[in-house]
Amino acid sequence: MNHITKYIFAILSLIMLTGCSESEKNEVRPMDTLAPISLTLSVPDDKTKTRIGDPGEDTNDMVDWDRLTIIVAYKEKTQGDEIHDAAPQKMVYYETYTKKEFDRKTLVTHATSTLSGPDANGFRTYTMYLPLGTCCVYGVTYSNGEGLNLEGMLDGIAKDGKDHNSDIYNLQISNDYAKPSGGTTDIAKFISVATGYALKLDSETQILTDEREIKVEQNINANINTKQYWRMVLGRLAAKIDIQWDAKGAYEKDKDGNLKYTNVKVSQFTYHGEPANQESTISGSGNGRLFPTLYTLYHQEVSSRTSVSGHTTFVNTSEISKRNGRVYHYTFPDGAIPPRLTFKLDTEKEGTTGKYNVTFDMSNLKDGFIPARWYKINVKISGTQLTKENITINNFNI
Repeated sequence: MNHITKYIFAILSLIMLTGCSESEKNEVRPMDTLAPISLTLSVPDDKTKTRIGDPGEDTNDMVDWDRLTIIVAYKEKTQGDEIHDAAPQKMVYYETYTKKEFDRKTLVTHATSTLSGPDANGFRTYTMYLPLGTCCVYGVTYSNGEGLNLEGMLDGIAKDGKDHNSDIYNLQISNDYAKPSGGTTDIAKFISVATGYALKLDSETQILTDEREIKVEQNINANINTKQYWRMVLGRLAAKIDIQWDAKGAYEKDKDGNLKYTNVKVSQFTYHGEPANQESTISGSGNGRLFPTLYTLYHQEVSSRTSVSGHTTFVNTSEISKRNGRVYHYTFPDGAIPPRLTFKLDTEKEGTTGKYNVTFDMSNLKDGFIPARWYKINVKISGTQLTKENITINNFNI
């Protein structure tokens, strides 16, 4: 009898254990509480729609990017007993679409987002399903493998439940972007980097406001009184400095028929993005920031700005280039300080030589040094006597 009892008890125990396993298998776990946000989106397609005040025809101005990354950075997340968020400490999300997906005329669907084809005005509708809270949305177009590891930088932002929008403002891109080692910059790829952020659209006037904080709430867009309209227009990030110099005037004759100077050369000039006397603190051409205007605005309120830009030197090797020439320099603004251009000027008159540094300081620019702007600097050298070896010009029309 005892053996039979033990045998029956063993069977019952097995049945009970099996029953528990089946219960766990069929358990319905709570899903994340998600809500959609939608915005209309556009990216640059040619310079006429993205640059302001271009004084002339550009070169290599074409679209060449293969990634569009849309970034969502929370200021705060909504908490509650009925809200389930599998990663409550995660405050930055992103989604990347390829250029091939972007160019489709039909809806493209990812796991947590969709991107429509273009409407009659070229705008696409982007929808992303997100945890509840308040966030800001940003966008970047770029080329994969050209020196911007954007997804890696975003993955590196701390998952601590804090507002990391300031980290988005500080995202940096190398000024050697799209420049292979020992090679030259691919200008088309460089100027195809475009960035922007979502702004609220006034539903009546269709004018963009300054409001950037998007509320992610359930059913917020189901009610006509609470429905939100958002738009994100990406603009080119690079600024262009068009530098032209001409020393012809220095070789003109004076009133007695004598040459003012027998030899005047621009041996080289240097673009400086870093603060004065800090050339050694930043190696090479340095970096720009993906959102320099937001970085500037943020640090006007909370602290001083830190320059991450560097310097690039252009050496004139031929005799003709030392007398006159033209160079286009493309750079990514860093939102810290406007740049300077220093020309090294070598002169000779009646056997006496002179060496001068003439600096064009752009710190007095009305709007600052900003993306998608073409700056033109014309340097005309005449036969005027220079009285100082280091000359700074900061009051000029540019």
